Amino acid sequence: MFPVMNSASKINGILFCVMLCGMFLYSLPAVFAFAGTQTQALSLFLDGKLVRKFEQFYDKQLFLRDPSVELWANIQHAIFREGASGVVLGRDGWLFTNQEYLQPRDLDGNLERQLELIDKVRAQLAQQGARLIVLPVPMKLDTYAAHSTYAPSPRISGLYEQFRQRLSEHGIDAVDLRSAYLSAAADEPLFLRNDTHWSPRGAELAARTLARQFPELIGETPYLTQAVSEKTVTGDLLNYLKFDPRLAPSYFEPVHIQLYETLQQSRDDLAASLFGDEAVSLALVGTSYTRIDDWNFVGFLKEALQRDLVSVALEARGPFQSMTEFLAGPAAQSGELQTVIWEFPLRTLLAQRQIPSALATPETAQLQ
Repeated sequence: MFPVMNSASKINGILFCVMLCGMFLYSLPAVFAFAGTQTQALSLFLDGKLVRKFEQFYDKQLFLRDPSVELWANIQHAIFREGASGVVLGRDGWLFTNQEYLQPRDLDGNLERQLELIDKVRAQLAQQGARLIVLPVPMKLDTYAAHSTYAPSPRISGLYEQFRQRLSEHGIDAVDLRSAYLSAAADEPLFLRNDTHWSPRGAELAARTLARQFPELIGETPYLTQAVSEKTVTGDLLNYLKFDPRLAPSYFEPVHIQLYETLQQSRDDLAASLFGDEAVSLALVGTSYTRIDDWNFVGFLKEALQRDLVSVALEARGPFQSMTEFLAGPAAQSGELQTVIWEFPLRTLLAQRQIPSALATPETAQLQ
């Protein structure tokens, strides 16, 4: 016996066909818009990448996407008190990156592999007569554990001192910034509440701590830092909060920072330093902690050391890629460098993926 279609199943079939036709008509503008943006459609089609690109494009245009994402995020927050993968909700509106909670299985191996690369950088700079000073940036979780819902493990809390000790065993100078941060954390925000980076105050303390611990680096060229304006920062960790802000408004409260500008005091000194050894004898290599102008770390360091410097920093690329760029650039090849300061976020040691193979370029093969 063949199944007999009743009126209810007919209605369902008709509604399904209507829905398909509606989605087809709704998709046509997206198809034409996508087609207008593709200049290499044939090659992408032959490589099998065209469908994936259209899928990503269409997904962003789908009218149900944002409400669906928000609905699921609301449920996730209501039941589990969680944000999207990548962020950990803390107390008092504080947000933390989950990278600082994830301890790799082979943490000691991770540490040794990175120390080996750092030591090769030290050796290469030493061949050129330059000294390496590593500036490990403490983890936000370690500095503000009181604002975290989950306490960091003792292994992670002790990682900073272990890293400095291992650097010392390799004959590499390092700044002890953690002690200064723990002493000042309660008095002023050294990290942004909604961001992974330090605040301008945290950058200033890092510069002053380095100058205090390495006074031999201090020059005689006066620099002065002044506040010039204010800014509201939408922290990078807010990108992981997809739920309705009304469910937890404290996490969405704006963070205001002061913006600073550092200038050399004397124009005559500035003209002289452009052609003197001082302008190229000190270099700063770093990550987004250095690269992002809002923190003014380069300026604070100039003021603390009372000397000019060259800076090479990349955003969202990590400290090793920044050092690779620096060693391949003209400043490292000039032969006039005396000191290289390497701003190095400690959470890099927790990263599962490292880049020793990515450093194997013709210019930086020595790092391998």
